[in-house]
Amino acid sequence: MDKELNADQKDFDFHLPNGEILRTILVRTELTESNLKAVLKSKGVYLPKYSKEDTIPPLMRSLLSPKEYDEIRDLQKFKVEKFKYRTTQIPWQGDKNILANLPDLDLHQLINEKYEYHPGFDLLGVSSFMPVDDRQDKVELQFKIEEHSDIASIHNRNKEFEGSIIIELKEDGHLHLHSTKTFTSKGTQDIVNSIESKLEQHFKLTGSVKKEDSYERIIFKHFSNPNRFLFFIKFIDDIDFLKFKKIVNVNISPDPEKETPEEAREFLKDIDNLNIKGKSLKRHVIISKSEYRKSLWLLSITVQYDFRHSEGEGNCELEYAFPDFKLDESENSEFQFFISKLTIDKKYRATAKKTKIEKAIFKKVDDHKVLNYNLLKT
Repeated sequence: MDKELNADQKDFDFHLPNGEILRTILVRTELTESNLKAVLKSKGVYLPKYSKEDTIPPLMRSLLSPKEYDEIRDLQKFKVEKFKYRTTQIPWQGDKNILANLPDLDLHQLINEKYEYHPGFDLLGVSSFMPVDDRQDKVELQFKIEEHSDIASIHNRNKEFEGSIIIELKEDGHLHLHSTKTFTSKGTQDIVNSIESKLEQHFKLTGSVKKEDSYERIIFKHFSNPNRFLFFIKFIDDIDFLKFKKIVNVNISPDPEKETPEEAREFLKDIDNLNIKGKSLKRHVIISKSEYRKSLWLLSITVQYDFRHSEGEGNCELEYAFPDFKLDESENSEFQFFISKLTIDKKYRATAKKTKIEKAIFKKVDDHKVLNYNLLKT
């Protein structure tokens, strides 16, 4: 009997979706019309038009191969679960063996202390800090959570999200403890922030960090309006193996405390927030004319690069932003960046390791970000 149940369970686990269940997957906004067009063409199905209204019915009637289903899931996962990166730093007074300076950290206990009610997710497994590349001065903690939603589509009721925190010692004239926080959901973001707070308390108790010091985050109020523009503009240039191609879009908001230049006053009247898309935005007056910078908040910019890496060549888009910006709480919005798209050229796709490329991009952009933040913060 047990063997029969196991066999039935195995068949259920590997059952490929079709019909209505498949439709709930295909209609999701993360999957574009071009994604579905590519799946149909790979099956030898060609249509006069390729809107979702045209592509979804034939896909619902057909049976996806395991490979095709995995490709759709990968496309969806990459677009939804993008890793967002935020970094902080704090002056360090302790020795260089970080692992020996860490407290015993139980993530299950930390979550129970943080939330009065069940937060809507469960921590998977047991996580602990591990050395990176056998270094004593660089450690990482990785974790996964599973979120459950009764109102999501059948395919997406249970979803896993990842988070991590890397802490390492960096020296730029003074010794700093540098933290890199990555997260893919609000739940994982809350957890990495709680881990960082717990570590700060511990380091102050042990004397590794002075009591009057705190983690320095890159936040909105650390820049004057012109310097915030300059900070963003530093990303519209080549960054090591990333070669600038174009600005995809720009998001701005008029500063209500500043007087807008006369020629732009009527255009920006009654606008709280403006998203600009175009082909040659680097030359647009919003970016190129310094007289606009005093009276405008630059909130985000999405940049496209070509890259040539040892793993392969291709192009990518990165979004740099103050995503938590609110008009009445603007000052404490924290800066983050993430890779919104990454495409590897066809001749490298069979061998290229996308994760290695993403990590290399993060390393170069993060170093570039920290350097320019320290030059431009006020």
